[in-house]
This record gives sequence, structure tokens and C-alpha cells, in this order.
Amino acid sequence: MLGVLLVAGLGAVQKSMVQHHTSHVSSSVSSASLSEADKVERLIEFVRDMKGATFIRNGFEHTAQEAADHLQSKWRKHRKKVKSAKGFVEELASRSGLTGIAYRIRFQDGTTLTTNQVLTQELERLEEQP
Repeated sequence: MLGVLLVAGLGAVQKSMVQHHTSHVSSSVSSASLSEADKVERLIEFVRDMKGATFIRNGFEHTAQEAADHLQSKWRKHRKKVKSAKGFVEELASRSGLTGIAYRIRFQDGTTLTTNQVLTQELERLEEQP
């Protein structure tokens, strides 16, 4: 039981950290009007707008612009195989297709989260919008 509480508490802490580090980035379009492809494009723009964050891919550091360009390239190449924004996050935007190593984001305060954590929360936010 204690393990379940700790895991649930950790999830809440991670969600709070993501919200804290990404609260400056927003979207003004209703989620009801967004297709899955639109959601993916919003997620890529969300990454592009993360000024000051460092994206770590296969041990190398990249700017938000470079990370967004990389994700855009992966989306273009694999969009016919990936049917949802959630699939984009899980299959393309979370880890290297070559090494399997998770992509990470280091924020200006030094906090590091996986790209999966950050984009999953942003996707949830997009889908919760009226």
C-alpha cells in the first residue's frame, strides 16, 4: 500500500514540476477542433517555444529549435505509421529510434525531466481544453 502511495505521490510531484517549467507556453485553440495531426503539430511548437531549455538526445545537447526540428523530421518520416498524438509522444518523441535512450529536457533551474513526461502532460492539457 505504501508503495502505491509513493508512486501516486511521485506522479503528482512530476506533474507539478512539468507545470512549473512549462507554464509560460500556451495554446489558444480548443482541443475539440484539433485533429490528432494538429495535436502533434502543437506539441512540436510547444517544444520549439521552450526557450532556455536544453534537450538531451543520445548524450548531446540541443536547443529547443533543434529539438523541434528533429521531432518534426521524425513526424514527417513516420506520420503514416503513427495514428495519434499519444502514439507520437510514445513512439517518436520520447526516445532515440537508434539507441533506445530516452530524450531528456534540462530546464534553466537544472531540473531534468524526460521528454515523455513533459509532452504527455502537455497533451493532457491540450485534450482537457474546452
